[in-house]
Amino acid sequence: MSFQVLAQADRSRVLLLPQSGSKTLFEGYLRLKDMPQGPRAFKFLVKKDDQAEKFLPPEDALRMLRKAEAIYLARGDPVQEKKFIDLLQAYQLGYRFVQVCNHCLGQRKVTYVEPDAITYKGRRICENCAAAELLREADFRGLGRAAKAHLARVLKTRRNLDDVVGLLSLQRLLPELTRFDIIPASHAEPTLPLASIALPPPLMQMMQRRLTKLLPVQSRSVKAGLLEGRNQLVVSATATGKSLVGELAGVKNLLEGRGKLLFLVPLVALANQKFDQLSAYRELGFRTSIRVGVSRIRLGKGRKVPQSLDADIIAGTYEGIDQVIRTKKSLGRVGTVVIDEVHMLEDAERGHRLAGMIARLKNAAPKAQFIFLSATVGNPAALAKRLGATLVEYEVRPVPIERHLIFSSGPEKRKLLRQLSKEAQALTSSTGYKGQSIIFTNSRKNCYNLADSIPGAAAYHAGLQYPERKRIEELFGEGKIHTVVTTAALAAGVDFPASQVVFESLAMGIEWLNVHEFNQMLGRAGRPGYHDKGLVYILAEPGRRFSSGKGESEDEMALALLHGQMEDVAPEFEESQQQEEVLANVVAARSRAELERLHDLTVGLDDLNSSLVSLEKAGLVKGIVATRLGEAAAAHFLAPEQVATIVKLLGRGKSPQDVAVQLESFEALYLKFAERISTKLHMQISQRALHGSFLDLLSSADLRELDNKLQRYCMDFSRDFLRCTCKESPYCGCVQKSISLRILELRADGKSPEEIIDHFSDRYGMYAYQGDLINWLDQMVRYLEAIEAVARVLGKEAAAKEAAERKARVEGE
Repeated sequence: MSFQVLAQADRSRVLLLPQSGSKTLFEGYLRLKDMPQGPRAFKFLVKKDDQAEKFLPPEDALRMLRKAEAIYLARGDPVQEKKFIDLLQAYQLGYRFVQVCNHCLGQRKVTYVEPDAITYKGRRICENCAAAELLREADFRGLGRAAKAHLARVLKTRRNLDDVVGLLSLQRLLPELTRFDIIPASHAEPTLPLASIALPPPLMQMMQRRLTKLLPVQSRSVKAGLLEGRNQLVVSATATGKSLVGELAGVKNLLEGRGKLLFLVPLVALANQKFDQLSAYRELGFRTSIRVGVSRIRLGKGRKVPQSLDADIIAGTYEGIDQVIRTKKSLGRVGTVVIDEVHMLEDAERGHRLAGMIARLKNAAPKAQFIFLSATVGNPAALAKRLGATLVEYEVRPVPIERHLIFSSGPEKRKLLRQLSKEAQALTSSTGYKGQSIIFTNSRKNCYNLADSIPGAAAYHAGLQYPERKRIEELFGEGKIHTVVTTAALAAGVDFPASQVVFESLAMGIEWLNVHEFNQMLGRAGRPGYHDKGLVYILAEPGRRFSSGKGESEDEMALALLHGQMEDVAPEFEESQQQEEVLANVVAARSRAELERLHDLTVGLDDLNSSLVSLEKAGLVKGIVATRLGEAAAAHFLAPEQVATIVKLLGRGKSPQDVAVQLESFEALYLKFAERISTKLHMQISQRALHGSFLDLLSSADLRELDNKLQRYCMDFSRDFLRCTCKESPYCGCVQKSISLRILELRADGKSPEEIIDHFSDRYGMYAYQGDLINWLDQMVRYLEAIEAVARVLGKEAAAKEAAERKARVEGE
């Protein structure tokens, strides 16, 4: 077995570690003394295991060094090191320098390392010690297993522990450290020159002012028969040019006399934006309109938009067009139907209505060309087959995306957000566009708090009224706002040409994003023609959890989303949702054969006969014919259980407004003083006024600890809304209904939404967003309209008249 000695000099002595094979025999410390003939051994201290230290003759050290087959030197104090080398040379003993792990050496263990070993604090360190140090730091910051594994991979590549630890402390945010991966842009793919495709002259002249050649997904679509009328499912990432595919087909079909263009999207905000874009075709002589179920709440002068079904081009929401079919109105001659965001078929709340609308549109316009547009999904071929369309798939992006992962929390995040926003602004693309950022967070409160902390940023969410959302969109598009802080309201397709997307949170409300939502949101980074690349930063907070505090933490979720695979679109609808679509199909069908065809065309439906049996029991159909009650339900998008609720409550003599708030109460009330209470009582009080933490406080002795103003707010709220005698109070739903009825009373007295919010603010210290309140009031109008229709079917004319009067008062003057 080999015998060698490792030596390392410090300022006063030389450490000697004799080894037999890989085993260290003992620790030795050799002191040197300057003599006329040079440095010589002076004292030799030995320590072995748990034995007491003892001095041996210094000659023993020399005998050990002579006996060694090799003497290795690890770099140490240069002065003492030179003296030791002089000693070795005086006794003609050979040596060579080696690199060892200084952490192991500190524990008197010897681990030899290679020149490319990991460095830490200027010295080499072995893989095990580096991993232990990194684990210690990660544990201190509360990182989960997946995050630790990610950092270990970064360390293995970077080979510098200082950099990786600095990444956790946010001291070294170098791009090569934070970068998780790069999603490359598409390779140069031959695309079609605009002049080479067969467009009618007026459309060609208009397009020539916008582009000279098609983007790859557009070229693939044209080659797959777009301009020959073929139905297509176009699957591609955000910002690849899918929308123009639908426009080219639709306007071409219009010019050639095949019928109007319907361009359908999931959200009103998107429909408004699409209407503005499609209005450009007025120069070709086409009339445009919008069908979105425009708000019925009168607020004085508002935006006047045409809503005619006779228009040549109609932008609309799914429900806006479906309502036309459900009420047996004519859409006229339809030549092209473009359905954007068709992956919304998977949406738990609205997917069934999209599936039913597609089927009913196919039935109403059998000769129309259908263009389905979708972000990347897991099973595009199967979805295309189910939709009866040719698949056109383009999997890569026209602009590369760099995805970066940073672990941070608290005040660190705000500092980082300001830094990232500022760095984006400082960049100018090769086409001359300044960098702009979209910051995603999980709540409206955070939108405002974060926007206020970033100079030049604006908050954007679904609670804003349309004019304000439109203003922010236009200012951002003009480059006058450089950063938008938003919730998932922006992820669904509003077109913001941002160079950078930052995830301040990976949650939507209190639920983690899924892979599809995450990819939709990060797809906002980088626009062809605007930016050379897109930047995505994920600021994951170690240990952050929602709901019960169980499940994956945000750092673990970040890695799951970054590694995640796209889910298949295979919708499975609840029984009541299926019954709603079967009822709408019954209204649209003119025969059993047509009903069966509609059923087969509707994605996600099970057995037709079982749904018909349930609908007949509910009094909504008789055989395959809708009853008057069924027609009213279908026209107003009522689920069977909602119809049953209306019938039951009207039968009990409940007023139409009582029935309406039973169907949907207003819950988007927020406490202005939640943080003050939390600080005063040292407990977490939710900002949501109807959350259990606040409702529990109202009956707690802790209430007496608050100042007089806060006590008055709470007591007035209890006096006005906590008057029920239900056993489950205040969790019986009566609080929400009482608040909703108060809002309707204030509206009936002529109060504007702003004045209603002021009332709740002054009396209860609560607030709401105008957009939320207007949307709820608008829903109340629609429910009162539905209740009126059901009451007339039931022969309850007094209730129908009251519902109509209440509806008019909610609509306002």
